[in-house]
Amino acid sequence: MVGVGLLAAWVFGSAPTVATIGEQAPDFTVELIEGGTFTLSEVDKPVLLNFWASWCVPCRTEIPDISAFADANPQIQVIGVAVEDVESAARGFAAEIGASYPLALGTTEVEDSYPRLGLPVTYVLDENGVVTDIFNGIVNQEVLGELFG
Repeated sequence: MVGVGLLAAWVFGSAPTVATIGEQAPDFTVELIEGGTFTLSEVDKPVLLNFWASWCVPCRTEIPDISAFADANPQIQVIGVAVEDVESAARGFAAEIGASYPLALGTTEVEDSYPRLGLPVTYVLDENGVVTDIFNGIVNQEVLGELFG
């Protein structure tokens, strides 16, 4: 099936854009759960891009540490994007967990552009929007400090 997608991209002239270390992160716009939208290309500072889901127990574990990191590092844009989830469940989870940083609803485009071995996964982007690291698994204060150190 992947071969068909690559053939279609070659025939029609547009290859799928996938986040890769050392490359510009694919741009996207997502709906924020609290209202409004978030567009990656409008951010001009480093970004911690965390993918989560309401059913993901490890995601629940890491959100307090990400919140503390976001509070202590306003020079870094932190955003959490729900993927592989049902909108109502994601909204309920967001209300329950009370993250201090913006949470958003992912789209198929975002899910396709940011590959995951599982959840959670965190992408680190520099101030120019280049992917500098991808961390699969639970992040905590120590890991976040290393990723942005």
